[in-house]
Amino acid sequence: MIAHYKLHGSKPGWITLFIVCFFILPIALVQAQTIENLKADLEKLSKKHGFSSDTIYLNKANDLGFMLAESNPDIAFLFLDKQIEMCQKANYKKGESEALKIYGNALQNKGNFAASIEYYKKSLAIAEEMPDDRLIPGILNNIGLVYFNLGNYAEALGNFFEAIKGAEQTGNLNVEAAALNNIAMIYFEQGKLEEAKSKYQEMLVIYQKMGNQGRMILAYNNLGDVELKQNKPLEALEHLKVGHASALALQSPEFIEMTARTLADIYVALDSNEKAENLYRQSIAIAKEKGYGVPYSHSLVGLAELYYGKGNYQEALLYAKEGLDQANKMKQAMQQRNTHELISKINERQGDFEEALANYKQFKQYNDSINNAQGQRLAATLEAEYEFSKKTLEFEKASLRQWWLVFSAFLGLVTFVIILFIVYRNRNKLNKAYLVLKEKNVEIESKNDKLENALDQLRSTQLQLIQSEKMASLGELTAGIAHEIQNPLNFVNNFSEVSVELMEELKGERLKVNGKRSETVEEEIIGDVIQNLEKINHHGKRADAIVKGMLEHSRTNSGEKVPTDINALADEYLRLSFYGMRAKDKSFKADFVTEFDPNLPKVNVVPQDLSRVLINIINNAFQAITTLHPSQSTRPGMEGGENIPTVKVKTSVVKSPSGDFRVEISIRDNGPGIPDSIKTKIFQPFFTTKPSGQGTGLGLSLSYDIIKSFGGEIEVVSIEGEGSEFKITIPISKP
Repeated sequence: MIAHYKLHGSKPGWITLFIVCFFILPIALVQAQTIENLKADLEKLSKKHGFSSDTIYLNKANDLGFMLAESNPDIAFLFLDKQIEMCQKANYKKGESEALKIYGNALQNKGNFAASIEYYKKSLAIAEEMPDDRLIPGILNNIGLVYFNLGNYAEALGNFFEAIKGAEQTGNLNVEAAALNNIAMIYFEQGKLEEAKSKYQEMLVIYQKMGNQGRMILAYNNLGDVELKQNKPLEALEHLKVGHASALALQSPEFIEMTARTLADIYVALDSNEKAENLYRQSIAIAKEKGYGVPYSHSLVGLAELYYGKGNYQEALLYAKEGLDQANKMKQAMQQRNTHELISKINERQGDFEEALANYKQFKQYNDSINNAQGQRLAATLEAEYEFSKKTLEFEKASLRQWWLVFSAFLGLVTFVIILFIVYRNRNKLNKAYLVLKEKNVEIESKNDKLENALDQLRSTQLQLIQSEKMASLGELTAGIAHEIQNPLNFVNNFSEVSVELMEELKGERLKVNGKRSETVEEEIIGDVIQNLEKINHHGKRADAIVKGMLEHSRTNSGEKVPTDINALADEYLRLSFYGMRAKDKSFKADFVTEFDPNLPKVNVVPQDLSRVLINIINNAFQAITTLHPSQSTRPGMEGGENIPTVKVKTSVVKSPSGDFRVEISIRDNGPGIPDSIKTKIFQPFFTTKPSGQGTGLGLSLSYDIIKSFGGEIEVVSIEGEGSEFKITIPISKP
């Protein structure tokens, strides 16, 4: 059952289905008017006003085009081609922009993302030339959704934040709610499930107030998706029952297909395979008839996974390949990744190990391309190579005789050593790690052994990872890492032992005769085991985050220094941090000001690295100003201004004591300040004042190293109760 859950949970249906029902006009209009009503209205208007120049007619035609794009994209293409031409002849720019956007929607519903983004960009270009900017936020949000489906999360997030800003300025609740949904999608992909659930609940409240039944269905569906990923299928089922009933009442094909598909995923998790199969087939029929590309692929793969679970590998392979063909047509990376993983498992069951390995390699390539965020690149590369090496070893052992097992394991370990040599360029230390692994007979498949192996790797490479000015001794860092990892490791071991004891109790209860068995006791034991497994998962992820944080801290920089506009970079990441805080916490209230030197020269830096420094310090400043120091009854004003939480970013040219000129970036807040007792520690690795589990203490340490690599300096000036100021100075000439 877990394998089914992971396969479907890793490619949530709500992502693409949100595109299907994304706003062009309020869905309340779709509910109030059928296609036949709109056609009748257009017939009356055409007789009264004509076709070519009446804006009322052209607006009504766009409404019809939207409904056709949602219900039958192929018919919509023909209609919209004529509609765009009529708007152009009438020189009706607003109508032309709307028609182009609707065309992009129809292409998204077909899964043609590359073509859809071109139509959205044409629509955006027209909207930006108009004095009324109310169309722009919606188009930006649609563009962000296309980038999301193509796996380009950086571009997607940038468009989402711009859409939020525009929606707030124009008072567009539909766009604001849609942006909440899209931010929740990012949270979902990052594994921040509680944050994603919270955003969906906020979205549901907005649509309940608006009385928008269609969007309420979407919210219920998305909440169910998150709860399914949280392994809470019963809670998910309650939300989906409400959503599916509403979709049937509306007789909306896209909503019926969407909720049927998610219900099928839930019934798979509940082992109700017959119900799941019927719902998958219902989804496939609607998606095929209406031309919904992504849902069609999703349900085909879901049905294939169902047959795989029942042991019907031939049927499973047929549906999986059909789903993969559809995903390849759309170039949808997430769907391609998950389908290759399923086909690999089917090949392995059928004994076709060569094909299994080939499909597993394709899975790893797509998986790496989706998860190549800059902050996790080194850890993701090492993990991908390690997993691929281990999978190769498993396939080789399954296809060779018993006496080849030891030799295959030896080759797997040698391959692992070669990978580490390429990454770290340290043959002697890796040979030593290999000998330690061989002497202790480490089992690669064991989770605890993997954690110990990661700790050995960190210990053997610390001298290369940490610069001399950051650490006083190697032993101090090693002890800190060991202490951080030991706590979650102890939790994993303890809860595993308790779970074994509970399962023994459950076996004893099941051996009793029917009259003496207690279903209540069995349910309590199962509930306790589930809770223990959740805690094991939580602490395992905590240990994984610590290891990844250390690898990120050790990542060597391969970027190239280029002349960079510091004012533009500082302004961009100040605003990104501000809107990011607001997106995460609706109660967040603060302000920011800038004072940029207009004549500031460009400096040679790696923009990506400097942006990491700015976002770290600015985020810390915004977090600081949300809390008053115990000694403060009111907050001090920022240079005589109002007593409100404020962050100020200033740039200027200063002369250093050595006589050379430097660019100075000042980041100042009116928060509680930094106590004198910890000022000297804030740049040390793993030092943090945040609660346990909310930070690794590497942000300022990494920032310090980056500024040093530019030949610059970073210092902090702080007075308790008045605020803090971080000053970054960078040489104007190349150091």
